[in-house]
Amino acid sequence: MKATTCTLALAACLLLPATSQADDTAVEQTFRAFSQCDAAFFASLHTHAATWQNHASLTQGKNISWISVPNRALANANSQPLLDAPQVGGLTLLSYFDTFDDLAELGRYLFWGFIVDAPKEQVARGLRPYIARQEQLQSVDDSYVRAEERLDGRWESVAPEPGKVPGTRVLERVLILEPYEDAPRTQTRVSCTLQGAVDGPVLEELRPDIPPAEYPLPLPFSRMRATGPSRTDR
Repeated sequence: MKATTCTLALAACLLLPATSQADDTAVEQTFRAFSQCDAAFFASLHTHAATWQNHASLTQGKNISWISVPNRALANANSQPLLDAPQVGGLTLLSYFDTFDDLAELGRYLFWGFIVDAPKEQVARGLRPYIARQEQLQSVDDSYVRAEERLDGRWESVAPEPGKVPGTRVLERVLILEPYEDAPRTQTRVSCTLQGAVDGPVLEELRPDIPPAEYPLPLPFSRMRATGPSRTDR
């Protein structure tokens, strides 16, 4: 009996590192998908749901999953802490956030992403290998930014313009690494954003976790329309 017990204990010890490595790989793959700032993130959460359920409360649809927040429109209810310290490139993800603001003629703004437990420069170095189109990431003021604009149904890389307001005629997609305002020297906010001419077709393509009932009203002057695959089943 003692020999059998020792054998089982040794097998369990050997299994733990392999399991941990597999979990880290799943989290890293999902972060790569997140950094595209499109629907691939939610498909990856679904593929790796067994891992992510150890870290967050997930809502699952037919082909996608998403990290739930109580209310993306409220500052005190638009985030969820992550459990058991998921890591990407040796950096710990502390929480997930998902926000939405409608600023009328100034445009609509969605931000979703992670708070990372390290200063901005360390985060930029550690996460760069896991960021899609990393060659487009530029240092701008106190942030790192990858900016794109939707032109004729395609995403085109553009130079980041701090303070630019897209309004309701331009659709922008931006990845931002910036100091987290509540802990500017010790934590970093890594955000995907959709900003400007955000409407139902845009959300249908890029944010399939948002149900049609929550789509904003059509933009009266928007010339930007997303073209892409039909909505992923929730």
